[in-house]
This record gives sequence, structure tokens and C-alpha cells, in this order.
Amino acid sequence: MNQMTRRSLGCLLSVLLLCSCVGCANPAHETSDGNAVQSSSKNDDAAEQAYKAFTVDALDRVAVDDLNDSDKLVLINKLGAKSVHGDGTVPFSKKVDENNMYYVVSMCKQKEQAPYSLVLYKDGQPHTLTTREACTPNGIETVSLPAESFPGATSLSIINIDNTDLVVSVYEVKENRQE
Repeated sequence: MNQMTRRSLGCLLSVLLLCSCVGCANPAHETSDGNAVQSSSKNDDAAEQAYKAFTVDALDRVAVDDLNDSDKLVLINKLGAKSVHGDGTVPFSKKVDENNMYYVVSMCKQKEQAPYSLVLYKDGQPHTLTTREACTPNGIETVSLPAESFPGATSLSIINIDNTDLVVSVYEVKENRQE
């Protein structure tokens, strides 16, 4: 089997895996805050430096700064983080209050364009948080999900092929209700 055929077969299997997992998720629980969003940090240099470092610590510094500067969201807890090549799981350290939200921040690098998914799990049941066609070049992406839509999640799974590297941090946040 030549290299091109193996690569095509690998991509096909990865897409089938993604589709089967995405297909089993309840669409009522899917949400995304829109297309890929670059970091809204006041200091874009910090986001660029985090992407160059490509570590959990660097991503966390930008995410926490963005959340602390936000007038819309308040950081409650960090639930977990991981740097993965291919598939991986981020187990949560705490349960999320149903009145709050899951807030996922990620950076992604790929050798070749390929889809990947972030999936919340509770008792073995998957609920797709987001599926991306490919990485956003040099960017930090965020996606959130109200906890009431999927209470009691115990982990976040990253489903992708081996040519994809991801750094992911998951937080519990709540809306800032200024009166």
C-alpha cells in the first residue's frame, strides 16, 4: 500500500469515527458560540506568545486574563486541561453547578487539514460540544455550553487524528450579572 493510499484510508477512518461519535450525540445539547473565535485578549501578543509556546500553562494565562477582563463572564473553577496528540480525555476535577457554563479554550496545530471534535461525556454518553473542519491557524478558540443543557459531565474527550495536536483547558464560568 503506498503512502497516499494509507493517508487517504487514515483520513477516511478518522472522518467515519468523528461522524459516528457526532451522530450519537443528542443535537439538543450541541452548541457553539459561532465560528472559530480568535482570542479576544486585549493583548494579542499574549495570544501569539501562547500559541508559539503551545503549552497548557501558556493557554491558561491567556484564558484567565481574558476571563478576568471580561464584563460578561466570571471564572469559577478550572475543571481540567491537557495537551494531546491525536485523541485524549480531560477528566473534570469538580462537578459544575447547573446554573453555570462549561467554557473550553483550545489551541490546535495540524500537519494536514483534518476535522476534530470536542465531546462532553457523562456516564459514557457523548454530547458533542463542537466539531471543527480544521485548526484555526495561530489562533485560540473558545466554545461554551450551558451546564443545564448537560448537567454532571465528568470529562471532555478530544476526538481527532494523529496529525493534530491540541492544547485544551476547561473551565466553569458564570454570567456576570451586574445590577
